[in-house]
Amino acid sequence: MGTLSTLATLIRASLGTAVRRMKRGPLRPGWSFAYEATVAFMKANNERLYLRPAPEQREEVERLARTTSALRRVHREEVSAGGVPSVWFSPPERSGDAVVLYLHGGAYVMGSPRTHGDLLARLALGTGLRVLAPDYRLAPEHPFPAQLEDTLAVYRWLLSSGVSPRRVVFAGDSAGGGLALSTLVAARDQGTPLPAGAVVIAPWVDLECGGASVERNAAYDWGDKAMLLHWAGWFLGGAPAREPLASPLHADLRGLPPLFVHVGSAELQYDDGVRITEKARAGGVQAHLEVWPEMVHDFQTFGEGFPESVRGTTKLCEHLQRVLLDAERQEGPGIGGPP
Repeated sequence: MGTLSTLATLIRASLGTAVRRMKRGPLRPGWSFAYEATVAFMKANNERLYLRPAPEQREEVERLARTTSALRRVHREEVSAGGVPSVWFSPPERSGDAVVLYLHGGAYVMGSPRTHGDLLARLALGTGLRVLAPDYRLAPEHPFPAQLEDTLAVYRWLLSSGVSPRRVVFAGDSAGGGLALSTLVAARDQGTPLPAGAVVIAPWVDLECGGASVERNAAYDWGDKAMLLHWAGWFLGGAPAREPLASPLHADLRGLPPLFVHVGSAELQYDDGVRITEKARAGGVQAHLEVWPEMVHDFQTFGEGFPESVRGTTKLCEHLQRVLLDAERQEGPGIGGPP
């Protein structure tokens, strides 16, 4: 039944997109039919699912995962990282011994290394580095701070295994981007050595969803404020929405390593990306904001069939390598050395 419902949603979204474009043209000037239909499908699928029990949402999202050409080119290995189930994505030829610690998105309710496998594989191939993806606990069964605890455990495991913190770069998308920033803050406060930096995609850093773009871009993106607030409630589990380690927009960001923030101009989280970048800069953090015109949330995950996704992933790889190279220049040789 789930597969048939998903297929019916896809057909309706595609037909609706075709009719709308014939009458009024593309929803955004630069959108192809394939891109617009994909966004329409994802939004319709979210509208169909978000009020259902969390296990059903996860099952539907997992069903959409496919084995892609990028996934066939990397080696995947399951590992218990500090007691947290995780997956290594390793390219056939490594360019160094640095590690990308990637935190998947999914509103803290769904998602896994499997749902994000294609992107993780493309990051490994594009950087020549190993990518470690924790399968952290999800809400509502495991509300905040379970996800933060799991990520800290994985990071400490990496350090205890002999990986230098300066050879680690955090990355993540959406909720995972927010979680990456929260983990930096928590690690700093606990005295844990910080990684070289972080590269995040559309970080969800304000669980009150107070940015104007949440409503301004609702007509274009594949979610809306009601969905975000529903998932945020599950994640918070009674914690205040302004808790700094849940909504890092309200955290003290001073002393954090360099940040690269990627956002689409047509996405709900656009203002989250802008505001967290501005706050980081105000706190003395080296922060770069990469705005992608006309792009929606997490467009980098759309796959190699979309030129926009390919360009976005290429830039992510450049920024991951930049963070590590800058850390190497500051600390001396080693980060980009042979495995």
